[in-house]
Amino acid sequence: MRNTPLFIKKYRLLLAVISGLLIPASSHADGAWMDVNIRANIVANTCKINVSNGGQVQLPVVARSWFFNTDGSNKYNAAQDAGGTRFSVQVTDCDDIASGVASKLHFSFTPQSGSLAVGNKQVFANDKELEGDGAKNVGLVIFSDTFHQNVLKPDGSSDVVYDVTSQQKNFAYLTDYDFYARYQNTAAITAGRITSNVLVNVIYE
Repeated sequence: MRNTPLFIKKYRLLLAVISGLLIPASSHADGAWMDVNIRANIVANTCKINVSNGGQVQLPVVARSWFFNTDGSNKYNAAQDAGGTRFSVQVTDCDDIASGVASKLHFSFTPQSGSLAVGNKQVFANDKELEGDGAKNVGLVIFSDTFHQNVLKPDGSSDVVYDVTSQQKNFAYLTDYDFYARYQNTAAITAGRITSNVLVNVIYE
C-alpha cells in the first residue's frame, strides 16, 4: 500500500446551492427549483473528479410546513437519513500512483465560506441568510448514499471513506459515488433564498 502526501494540492469541487426559495405554508411550489452548481478544480496529487448532470443539482422549493410534524416538532434532524436530491461525484483518475492501486478513497466536504450553521456543525450554512431575501435558520445537509450518513461529523469535520481494495482490478474504483442533499432547519425559520457553497476534496491512499 502506498500512502501519498495529503492536501499538498487538491481537487476541489464547488457545490453551490443558489436561487433557492422557501415559501410560506400557504403558498405552492409551482415547479420552482433550487439550482446546485458544482465545479471541479483539478490539481495534483489527488483524484480527478467530475460531477453528474454538468454540475447541476436541483432541490425543490418547499413550504415552511415541510420542516415540521403536525405537533410542531422538527420532522428531521441533521443526522437523520431522509433522502434528498441525488448527485454523483465521478472519480476519473488518481495521479501519481505508480502501480495504479488505491486501497481507500477519502471524500471530504467543507463550506467554502468556512461557515457551518449556527448551533449545528452538521449543517452547511445558508450564505444568503444575512441578506434581505435570505431564509433564516435553514441550511443544507449532504448524505452518502452508500453509508446513509451525513458527510459532516458532529464536530463539523468530514471524511467519508470508501474501501476500494476489492475494486483495484482494472481500476474499478474509478467510478461514480452517490450523494444526496436536502434542507435542514436549525431553529425557527423564515422564508427566503438559500445559497450554500461547499468544497469537496477527493484523496486516496
